[in-house]
Amino acid sequence: MPSVKLALDHVNEHSRVLRNHRLHMWWNDTMCNAAVGVKAFFDMMHSGPHKLMLFGAACTHVTDPIAKASKHWHLTQLSYADTHPMFTKENFPNFFRVVPSENAFNSPRLSLLKEFNWTRVGTIYQNEPRYSLAHNRLVAELDILGYQLVETQSFTNEVTSALMKLREKDTRIILGNFNEKWAKHIFCEAYHLEMYGRKYQWLIMGTYSTNWWKKLEPDVNCTLEEIETSLEQTILTDLLPLSTSGEITIAGITAKEYEDEYHSRRNGEFSRFHGYTYDGIWAVALAIEHVANNIKSAQSDRYSNVNAFRYRDPVWEKLFLDALRNTSFEGRHI
Repeated sequence: MPSVKLALDHVNEHSRVLRNHRLHMWWNDTMCNAAVGVKAFFDMMHSGPHKLMLFGAACTHVTDPIAKASKHWHLTQLSYADTHPMFTKENFPNFFRVVPSENAFNSPRLSLLKEFNWTRVGTIYQNEPRYSLAHNRLVAELDILGYQLVETQSFTNEVTSALMKLREKDTRIILGNFNEKWAKHIFCEAYHLEMYGRKYQWLIMGTYSTNWWKKLEPDVNCTLEEIETSLEQTILTDLLPLSTSGEITIAGITAKEYEDEYHSRRNGEFSRFHGYTYDGIWAVALAIEHVANNIKSAQSDRYSNVNAFRYRDPVWEKLFLDALRNTSFEGRHI
């Protein structure tokens, strides 16, 4: 919320964006609960002024039903934090996001394989859609690029058998898709199976919490030192929190200046997606500006200006879809 309020202030103070309007946000806490989130959405749709766009959510099991329901209102939706690979343009045409999909992490890992000439690889993934969808895309890209995929293993409740099969096939370069809870189990078992060190290279998704490996659950049969030993030299891919280019952003400030102002406002509150949230609000503002400019030539009172916006209207829907598809700018993380 601190980054939302900061972005709203900067948008509304800007001399050239939405000059004759003010951008407001009506918000509710979904509590990362699908039922709470859907109720909040319906309450918003039936009260107050019409909402031009939806912003959120962060939790997939809230984003999913709202994205499906909002399509019936012909609304567009922009998420600042949901990275689930299920949200494709084909299945969710009205859904956009400023944060990368987990499918996007395949590209840097493939670049690393190419850079170090690692052509013989194996994979291991958690048998859940968040990890299996991105993994399946990765396997397809490995095949297209001509890599030798020695072994692919999935797991649900235990990882020992999957790791042993990778070891039996003498798999030395291992690409992994799994959450941080299972990462601790995997690297603990990798320690016991001696699948670490100079002869092995792990490339895993690293969108985990800070110092995640230090928070060991009782059922992890390793000491912290053993986990750290097996993790040594592992390469993790993560989201870029802030741009390092030093370029002036759409708000007229650098990413560093934004960060300083964000920290001065947050009062102990923090999200690793704060920069994406800030850019998301700017994307919303610029999309509305795009729509406002495109309907000036309309010959109908129904589409005379954004104040005439109505739900369940495919014309308004197309205007906002086109606007979001054509919105680009220098943000704090791009």
